[in-house]
Amino acid sequence: MEATPPANNSNSNSNNDMDDIQYLLHLEAIKRYKDDEKEMHRQVEEQARIYMDAKREYQREYARLANLNKQLLLSDALQAPQTQINDTQVDDTIRKLSTSSAILSRTSRPTELDVRVLEECKEQLQRQHCKPRDQLAQYQRNFAENRETLKSVCSTLDNVEKNFEKATLVAMDQYIKEMQTP
Repeated sequence: MEATPPANNSNSNSNNDMDDIQYLLHLEAIKRYKDDEKEMHRQVEEQARIYMDAKREYQREYARLANLNKQLLLSDALQAPQTQINDTQVDDTIRKLSTSSAILSRTSRPTELDVRVLEECKEQLQRQHCKPRDQLAQYQRNFAENRETLKSVCSTLDNVEKNFEKATLVAMDQYIKEMQTP
């Protein structure tokens, strides 16, 4: 039996240890990359959900503003000195309603994502791994500011809507009383 010299044995053990350490570091880097990728996807999905929630809230507020606009037009019509309805106004209103209805009933759904934009977003996430994280904080600040502004506008709109409904009812009651008295 031939024994290997101790110097060679310790040299090969340290070489194997270095290879093992490098392999473990490589595995740890892969794990961190996968974890970062999962976190990035989670953040993208969260931001998409937040966007959809904000879009639905915007649509609700838009509908409320459209209703308020309708009530304002009704109030103007009630306060107008004319007793007959102008046919051109009726035709114009029908045309505007048809246009609005066509816009609202488009075939594109708000929940569908544009595939090209989605692919472009994925490529940017892969190329610029850390940049979205920096921008996320800025987007969150902007979103918080926009949320506060929207809340302020909503409360103002609520107040205007309530007061306007009361005023419209009073004006309609007064108009009816004037029509009933000979």
